[in-house]
Amino acid sequence: MTQTISADTSAIVAELGGQSSNEVSVMIGIGLVKDSDAVYFQYVGDDKTQALVKDNGTPLTRISPVRFTGVSIADDVYQGSGFSGNKLNVFFETQQQRVVMLTAGLTTIWSQCILGGLLGLVRDGSLDSLVAVDTWKGNSKMKPCFAGIRNNGIKVADESLKSSLNDARADRDYQKVEKILRDTVEILAVAVNTEAVEVAIDQPISNSELAAAAGDF
Repeated sequence: MTQTISADTSAIVAELGGQSSNEVSVMIGIGLVKDSDAVYFQYVGDDKTQALVKDNGTPLTRISPVRFTGVSIADDVYQGSGFSGNKLNVFFETQQQRVVMLTAGLTTIWSQCILGGLLGLVRDGSLDSLVAVDTWKGNSKMKPCFAGIRNNGIKVADESLKSSLNDARADRDYQKVEKILRDTVEILAVAVNTEAVEVAIDQPISNSELAAAAGDF
């Protein structure tokens, strides 16, 4: 998949915040800088990122209106770098038909939240709806990022998935957590009739961080 990355963050923020702008195709990592208030970080080139902030300096925390168009998992994206990790990639389309990819570690709290919201759209039969994607930081020591999907202002989530993940985390069964997430990705991929697109970007959360953040989910 070939994507053109623009370094004009003001145009990107305008586009993702629901304003009109020139054509933008962008890859965004979630919560890449723990000490930053920003939650969305645009990838510029291979190893640089820029925080997405509004004109008044406040972080962009909502991407809207967008439509969910695809999801994939990239496995072992860090092999050969001294460690390995799996990535979740979620694709949305703006009203101007521009593709935005959000990416995070597969087992992060953010990924668990976003998948729960997307599955909620499937359960409600509203997968084609224009939605808002919210991201914010929690208050625990690791400051994990959380996600929410709102359809017509109403937060959408699949409670059965949330309950299953809560139980798996309570048992510290992180292999089960990952299996649940992979199964959910398969359901979503079938629902939108997409093929996997392997794109890897930021570092996944560790099991210790996941355990520390579990109380916030």
